[in-house]
Amino acid sequence: MWSPLFNEHGRCWKVLGKIVIARACFGTMAGIGYLVENDVELHPAGAARLLDHNALVVADLHLGCEAALEYQGMSLPRMQTRKLRKVVMGLLDTLKPDKLIVAGDLKHNFSRNLTQEWNDVADFIRLISAGVEVVVIRGNHDNYLGAILSEFGMRLGSELKLGRFRIIHGHAGSIDGPTIMGHIHPSMSLEDEVGARVRRPCFLHHSEGSMLVLPALSIVSPGLDIMRTTPSAAVSPPLAGLGLDGFAPIVFCNDRPLVFPNVGAVRSSGGPTGQA
Repeated sequence: MWSPLFNEHGRCWKVLGKIVIARACFGTMAGIGYLVENDVELHPAGAARLLDHNALVVADLHLGCEAALEYQGMSLPRMQTRKLRKVVMGLLDTLKPDKLIVAGDLKHNFSRNLTQEWNDVADFIRLISAGVEVVVIRGNHDNYLGAILSEFGMRLGSELKLGRFRIIHGHAGSIDGPTIMGHIHPSMSLEDEVGARVRRPCFLHHSEGSMLVLPALSIVSPGLDIMRTTPSAAVSPPLAGLGLDGFAPIVFCNDRPLVFPNVGAVRSSGGPTGQA
């Protein structure tokens, strides 16, 4: 199993062929999470906790994607939902939030509710909602999800305002103040000093705008390599106008956060760079 080493100064990686020093954060951990803002805590599983509201936000589970991929000629073991239930239940048991917010793409197929999707989503909601209030935001994959949620008396909203934050999926709309979103499945391709390469999901944090992009909880979607691609207006209108240059990627390795320099700084650097 790939296991990075840390020291008090951080860690060197190759990103886009350049040496980048990521800050290894040991002194800024809040509980088992990383306090990225005074009221926002990030967790290795891919969740953000809003401390003032004791609410947990996740995105992009894509339940039932195995069935959708089978229609495209691909075969995967139907194991994602079982693993995601374990991940989410672990978060709930550890953090004990009052509210769980799914910021879009709870299901996968666009055109209809496949049988596996219906069963997986229903089983997931039934299990999770037994211990916490669940709120689901509509994502671009969530067509027809309302029919499943109606069995549980739940509505499917386009956004949620919670304190100072607006929570959206990210496939439509625009940025209006502090925002938490998903949709683009951000990830980074990293190479260590011995040439081992790995692609890791990452958070994207824009400190000036209090913007946070969540990684996908889905374990079968590789996501967008944020160092090589910027979302277009067709992919994510909220991010198209803002771009990714001002966002700092945060990758968890061994449950420890690595905070990288802003995307723009890495892309424009001609040599080693770092974040103090």
